[in-house]
Amino acid sequence: MMQKVMLAFALWVGLAGVTEAQEPSQVAENMVAQWNAVLKHGASLNDLMRLYSKDAMVLLPNGEIAKDSKEIRHFWRNLLAKRGRRYELELEDVISAKDDTVVSTLRWSKLDGDLKYSYDGVIYNVFKRQSDGSWKAQVQRWN
Repeated sequence: MMQKVMLAFALWVGLAGVTEAQEPSQVAENMVAQWNAVLKHGASLNDLMRLYSKDAMVLLPNGEIAKDSKEIRHFWRNLLAKRGRRYELELEDVISAKDDTVVSTLRWSKLDGDLKYSYDGVIYNVFKRQSDGSWKAQVQRWN
């Protein structure tokens, strides 16, 4: 019975994304895996929004800032409507880290059947540890 409890706990921690002992690169890799789980299989706006902190903001490619969940949702709705729904993020680098913050750069790719189209832009992400121990995107800058 104890093994089942430990296995369930390990799975829950893995799904939550992070444990206290993880290195910044592990945090970033786990976050990218969570984003890709949503993006590769037909992004749901609700699932995407769960990846952001409550106080998240997104600096859009056109220079505007989406400062709340309604504006972030609008950004994603437009992006997915124009470009299709199957995407992938690739971790490029962890450029800064503190105990509760990991800053990384990601590359954005579109999946079309077996083909993968990479875009030149980079997405800067600030992942922030939440009060429940999970990690979420607090700031994104789409370049």
